[in-house]
Order: sequence, then C-alpha cells, then structure tokens
Amino acid sequence: MAFAVFDIETRTDKSLLNRTFYADRGLDDDEAFRRFTADNGGGFMPTTLHVPISIAIGHVSDDHVLRTVESLALENYSEERLIREFWTRIDRFPGALISFNGRRFDLPVLELAALRHAIAAPAYFSAPDSPRHRYADERHLDLHEFLSNRGAANLRGGLNLLLKMIGMPGKTDVSGARVQEMFDAGQLDEIHRYCRSDVVQTYFLFIRVELMRGRLDAGAYEAARMATLGRYMDLVGTSAAPAIESAS
Repeated sequence: MAFAVFDIETRTDKSLLNRTFYADRGLDDDEAFRRFTADNGGGFMPTTLHVPISIAIGHVSDDHVLRTVESLALENYSEERLIREFWTRIDRFPGALISFNGRRFDLPVLELAALRHAIAAPAYFSAPDSPRHRYADERHLDLHEFLSNRGAANLRGGLNLLLKMIGMPGKTDVSGARVQEMFDAGQLDEIHRYCRSDVVQTYFLFIRVELMRGRLDAGAYEAARMATLGRYMDLVGTSAAPAIESAS
C-alpha cells in the first residue's frame, strides 16, 4: 500500500473574523484580529477561521521509503488552486493518509475550505471506505490519535517532543505559532519549506509507529529510515543539514 504524509499551514481569515464578530464596529481587519486575540486571551484561533496557505504531501511507497515531498500549487499559486489540487488528489488516492492531529485540525480545516470554494470530493465525503471515517485507520492513520490512545493520554509537548524523543530535530526557529506573522511579512516560501520539513519529520514518526505496530520488522524499518535520511535535505529543500541523532 502507498502512503501520503500530509501537513498544512494556515492563516487567519481576518476579513471573515471582522464580518462575523465585529460587524458595524468600524474596525479594519487587522484591528479586528488584534481585538479578537485580546478578547480571547491569545492562543490558537478557532478552526473555522483558518485558511490553508501551504499544503505539503510526502509520497511513501509500499516499502515505507519516503520518495518525494512536494508543496502543492506552487506554479500560479492561489489559495483556491491549492485547495482544489489537494481535494483532486485525495479523492482519487487509493492508499492511506498519514497525519499528526489531522482528524482534529488539518482535515476539518480542509473540509471547510472545500465548502468555501464549492469543491466536490465525493469519494472522500461519501464513500464507505473514506479516510474521513472516525476509526478508518487503514485509510487515515492519525499519529496523534494512535499515540494518545484516541485522547486517553495527554501528549504534552506534542509533535515537537515526540520528534526529539526519536532523535529528530523537531521544531527549530520556526513553529506553527509564527506562521501568521510570516504570512503577514510575505514569507510564503519559508512557510512552504517549514511545511515540507514537518512532513519529512512526521514520516520518521510514522515509520517508528509502524515498527511498534509490527507493520515493519527491524530490518525493514532501518532500511527505510536510512534511505530517507540520506535524502533529507533534498526532500525538505533546504541547504542546512538537520541535527538528526542516530537514535534507533
């Protein structure tokens, strides 16, 4: 079976926020964003206000080697084109999606984006074997759900901690909390690179989980890990070597 490791980065829809929560207050969109942030004590914006601005997909072959990582819709980029390309691909993909917290965040945001842009994805939204189904692990393995026993355990430290636990660099100078600031500063290329980096690192967490589940034996795990480590920089698209430990 083929696998697709995916991740998204988002911006806040400041205009929708303003029109919904501060109508007739005479605020511009940036003022409304600041007011909403202050009124709600900062923190993470509601899912309904997130708009995808970068989507990266890592293509993993049935030998569990990460073959390619790509940012969608880079040519003639637009947010609508980004969403349409994602749903076109996902609706015809026969393998398993791999994410970290994708059921609670990435896919709900992408589903709302399909609603926004009037995009049809019947295989995803209606098929009996859709990866949308809550317990369809064979079509969508959410690593957060698996490692937290579907929310029974609190994974404090999140993806960053888990990556460091298995010898990966984890989050460095960029984190999801900085994406809005980077977007406002016009740093979309850096956001795409960060998104690809998250996909590559999530892949290494995925194959470690596959080893735990008995889907990979030790030899196959190490072969897949080493094959991908050797191409890490090319996959992410950076010139800086990652600080990856040789944890096994």
